[in-house]
Amino acid sequence: MFLKRTIFTTLTSTFRTHHLFHFPSRIFSQISHLHMSVKSHSSHATSSVNYGFPEEDLRQEGNDNPGYFPARLGQTLEGGRFCIVRKLGWGQYASVWLAKDKKEDRFAALKILTCESTRALQESGPKQRSDELRMLQKIASAQPNHRGFKHNLILYDSFEFRGPHGVHLCLVTEVLGYGVDYIRKGNENGDLRLSMALTKRLTKQLLCSLDYLHDVCGIVHTDIKHDNILFRPSDVFAVVAHELTAKPSISYDCGTEVSPPVVPVVSQALPLSTEESVATDQLQAVLADVGHSHWKDRHFQELVQPSALRAPEVILGYSWSTSADIWNLGCLVTEWLIGFWLFEFSPNGDKWDAEEDHLARMTEALGAKFDPNFISKCEHRTKFFNADGSFKNFTGHEEPTWPLEKLLDRFASVDLGKENVDAAARFFASVLAVKSRGTTQCSRAASRPVACRLVIISEVSTHDWDSSLMYQVMAMLNVKSLLAATTVQKDPFTNKPVIL
Repeated sequence: MFLKRTIFTTLTSTFRTHHLFHFPSRIFSQISHLHMSVKSHSSHATSSVNYGFPEEDLRQEGNDNPGYFPARLGQTLEGGRFCIVRKLGWGQYASVWLAKDKKEDRFAALKILTCESTRALQESGPKQRSDELRMLQKIASAQPNHRGFKHNLILYDSFEFRGPHGVHLCLVTEVLGYGVDYIRKGNENGDLRLSMALTKRLTKQLLCSLDYLHDVCGIVHTDIKHDNILFRPSDVFAVVAHELTAKPSISYDCGTEVSPPVVPVVSQALPLSTEESVATDQLQAVLADVGHSHWKDRHFQELVQPSALRAPEVILGYSWSTSADIWNLGCLVTEWLIGFWLFEFSPNGDKWDAEEDHLARMTEALGAKFDPNFISKCEHRTKFFNADGSFKNFTGHEEPTWPLEKLLDRFASVDLGKENVDAAARFFASVLAVKSRGTTQCSRAASRPVACRLVIISEVSTHDWDSSLMYQVMAMLNVKSLLAATTVQKDPFTNKPVIL
């Protein structure tokens, strides 16, 4: 499969971070001389949420001002070390910029946090809501030779500086290109599904990433979503040189002859290659943004994860850990195959709320009820369940969620194949385990042997079973023999060898 490369010319609501290689400074000086001029760009419709600005809120004053840094193309930071050459994107807590690192002779991504977010990171005790910098430092240094290391964002440096609104923390990271969300939305006819080949590759790489986060770094990501799964360009310098030539960095046309105090810059994410297409087997996924992540032994809050991907233990107030990430990933993989959310939930008037509806949809899709023993240990059990384990308010749907097997059979990727539908169902039965939430069986789904020793397998040339490799791997999550210290095991469904 090949992914058609399309240049980003529209706005992006998520931030991007990216990769770096050594290159001659003289080449960069030629690029900067030719393309650092700021060109105008017709403004898109503005948003009242951002006080009239086309992207992030760049007001110079205001009591509720988050304090975005109004960076300019060509601006230098950290004593001239970094020269900003492009805006890559922005999000709720920061904007991200492509810069030339003159000290290291490479390109880097500068994630400049708002003043508000910078202050939040400096909090301690109960008021602390994030530990992003320390987590990135841990990820960058814990075990670089680990197979999952390359599937996590790499921090190079950090520094603080003062802007017009106050102090900003700047995280200097590798440079990444577009992500999964961009690929999904670039499909023809609005089809949001991913191919089997890409789904397998992404899942294996993300499991590697999670293994590194969970077992080496002691981090639970809690925010695994399309926007946070990005790809590493094959040659950053070549991609940047090509893009600055073909699509020079631009700012918005402010529609006035008077020079405004702040000129918004257009977000322009980077492609992955200078070629027109990128082969699926060349894609290297990176799980980014630990701004909402938690330490395994220290949570900054208990209500975590995007609502549609939220694990039942989080909703129910059970002590969650790494298995919540596995659930989160399982929901995403389902979405990649069928093209829509697995759990489409909503409140039913004054009868039951959205969270209870979400839990009910889980039982319908997965064909299992929550274990009463698990429910008894949940803080919010009385909000959703009766003493006998039945739902407190939910009575039934006019249109129940289809069983997962039926959803896969009806909507899954066209290249899935009937044999893989059955294997996929086993995969999701293990990852999205409702009945075993809160048990050692569920905890084993996030264990090191699963995410690393088994998923990182030597690729086998036998085509007839390699195509469903990812599902075979995940279907073995609950097999006790998985934990044995052997080098070869058999798949329980095909009886064929899996090389560890």
